[in-house]
Amino acid sequence: MIGSNYQSAAGLAAGPGAGHALPTLAALASAVASELVTVVHMPADDGQIVAGSVLYDSTATPTAFPNAVALAIGLSLTGKRLATRLAELKDAGYVGLVYKTNGAPDEALREAAGSLGLALFQAADSVPWNHLSEIMDAAIGMHLQAGRTLVDIRPGDLFDLANTVAAQAGGAVAIADPAQVVLAYSTLPDQPIDETRRTSILHLQVPHTEENDADYRRVHAASGVVDVGAPGRTLTRSAIAIRAGHTVLGSLWLLKSTEKSAVDVEGVLRDAANVAALHILHRRTSYASNLSRQIDLVGPLLFEPAQAELTAIRLGISAAEVRVAAVSTWPPEASAPDSLEARLRLFDMVRTACAVRIPSAVCGQADNVVYVVLPQAPTATREFQLGAIRRIAQNASRQMGRPVLAGLGSTCPIGRLADSRTDAEAVLGELLRNADEGRIQPGSDDHVADNESLGSRPYLRQIVAALTASGQLPGELGTKIAELDADGNKQFEETLRVYLDCGGNAMTASQRLGLHVNTVRYRLSRVSGLFGISLDDPDTRLLLWLQLWARHN
Repeated sequence: MIGSNYQSAAGLAAGPGAGHALPTLAALASAVASELVTVVHMPADDGQIVAGSVLYDSTATPTAFPNAVALAIGLSLTGKRLATRLAELKDAGYVGLVYKTNGAPDEALREAAGSLGLALFQAADSVPWNHLSEIMDAAIGMHLQAGRTLVDIRPGDLFDLANTVAAQAGGAVAIADPAQVVLAYSTLPDQPIDETRRTSILHLQVPHTEENDADYRRVHAASGVVDVGAPGRTLTRSAIAIRAGHTVLGSLWLLKSTEKSAVDVEGVLRDAANVAALHILHRRTSYASNLSRQIDLVGPLLFEPAQAELTAIRLGISAAEVRVAAVSTWPPEASAPDSLEARLRLFDMVRTACAVRIPSAVCGQADNVVYVVLPQAPTATREFQLGAIRRIAQNASRQMGRPVLAGLGSTCPIGRLADSRTDAEAVLGELLRNADEGRIQPGSDDHVADNESLGSRPYLRQIVAALTASGQLPGELGTKIAELDADGNKQFEETLRVYLDCGGNAMTASQRLGLHVNTVRYRLSRVSGLFGISLDDPDTRLLLWLQLWARHN
């Protein structure tokens, strides 16, 4: 178990001079309740003090931590030892539990927690555990005495910064990077909220609407505080760019009531922006140091199976299984320098987005492909990972001005990680072909896929590849038809291929070919005499279709 926001038991009895006023369960529930965290159960004694939050490994014995809340990673809601585990937490001094259902029923958990007097907080399945830990810590840490200042914040803790600024300015605060990815937000109780803030917090991304994008451009271009929003609204936004010299690191946003306030909001935001720059740079420096080491190790992890398990340990990947995503742009750049620049930009965008959305992921690059290694956990559902990679690809597409495609491989043990990488590359290759052939619509979810969502096409391609390697394809019939077309400028191959694709329906084939149905039927009537092919025989139709498919795929 790893403590976060740990405070000693002696601190619980500290008086006003100690500098902390720890929250009660009721106050914590009020602070964290949102679309991300739902209060499921409160014990009768909701005045119990909350001293900290702890990431709880349900396979280990809980460490004693009076008045802590456990973040139950991977807790089985239907396990036979569920009641025993909760009793162990209660005995170790815990007063509450944060959990995810991932679609499983939680009645047994609710019953056990109710009988033991434990508070229950249900987290949205899509929210990473480290993000939930930050939310809980920020909600606990905000209950400090009013004399607290911006300089008291731990370096890099943007959530704590957002809460401190929100308390000083009397509103709701969000901090975003230049790409409108939400880095942190305040979690004080009874904060104002509107649809933009609600959506931004839920997805950790400010919606890319014409109005929002224009507001961000205004803020980034201004040297001071900018008031955003139409007059007459009950809520108003003020924002300021966060800069290091002339470089924009992000922006700080305040949502508050239009009622007049004695607080110097502009002064608070200017001071906060200066402090926020230091915190963002601190995070970047720490992240860059870890990233350099990570890049050196990802190559062996992906391409040297004998080194995969040892490399995974060095990278801190503790999961028994992983999944690989392969990401690339379409179409490729025309020149080598442009291609190199595009690859580096894509890699930087993907790894930065992963740090926010999938912090456990490890990123690497080879040739024109960016790889994302996704450690698998009980909470890492296929839908969540597809959704996260889809949002990362969509954001990168907007920034690069071209489609970004991503294929996810199968889930494999660490020792067979190369199998997942090969799967991901095959899916990405299929997506690139679909893009070449116009089968992917701009802005659709089809830019990201795995074998399951692509259906039978990747498996069929594997069969064709094996038969081609053995000399069985493209085959005599397909070759003979193609040669006749080339000699006489005919169109038998295209007609037959489309006809067979349409399940032997001449009317549907004529519509796809843009021909009169009688023309299609005439060509089909000549196939037997020219090539000795009987289209009435199902085995012949299958063989011919496979040979023609192989020639074009």
